[in-house]
Amino acid sequence: MGPGEHRPYDHEYWTSPWSTALFAGDLFEAIPFADQPTALYTVDEGPEAGRHFLGEIAIGYGLLITPTCDMVDQRGGGGPAHPYRTLVPVLPLALVLEQVVELEANANLLRSRDALHPYMFLPPLPGVLEEDCVACLFRPSLVSDELLAEPPRRVAQLQPQGRRHLKVKLASYWARVAVDPAELPLNERDEDQLRADGWPPSPYDDPAGSPLTRPNGG
Repeated sequence: MGPGEHRPYDHEYWTSPWSTALFAGDLFEAIPFADQPTALYTVDEGPEAGRHFLGEIAIGYGLLITPTCDMVDQRGGGGPAHPYRTLVPVLPLALVLEQVVELEANANLLRSRDALHPYMFLPPLPGVLEEDCVACLFRPSLVSDELLAEPPRRVAQLQPQGRRHLKVKLASYWARVAVDPAELPLNERDEDQLRADGWPPSPYDDPAGSPLTRPNGG
């Protein structure tokens, strides 16, 4: 049992930006992660990394994990409820496997079942993520809402199946509880009301177009 049983099928993850507001699971480019504590160990120099990637990440893709309902003002204004956004770095799976030897034996398990708590498997996204990747759930960073919009940095969003899987993964890692996806709603409340009529759908999206629809992803 693999995709479709323990995680969404690959084609159920990514879609071009469409919403006027942010959703948990939105993917952003050029996110600074350089303020995170890092360490590169060898067997002779210190403790092994175990299952966790400890290498430096200066700047890269980030997956938004702030709960969707917590970002929007629930009092009817529709604006941001607060300026704080939590993202986790998205790294090529091959890079993580290269530096975290213990994961090599579990690479197929990660791809098929996405069963390793510290990571969320993410399939390729043409024009953006050219290979299998993972979101490092154990390395969150805090940025401002303004940073995500100036300049616009959103490049893709997760589809409903992917967003629901993100909730399952976050509960598994942070709370160590197993959540049945069937117990969670597939869509957010009033989600359709946030669908934009044109481009760009929000201040977080490049007016020149989505990287997913530009020639050669540029």
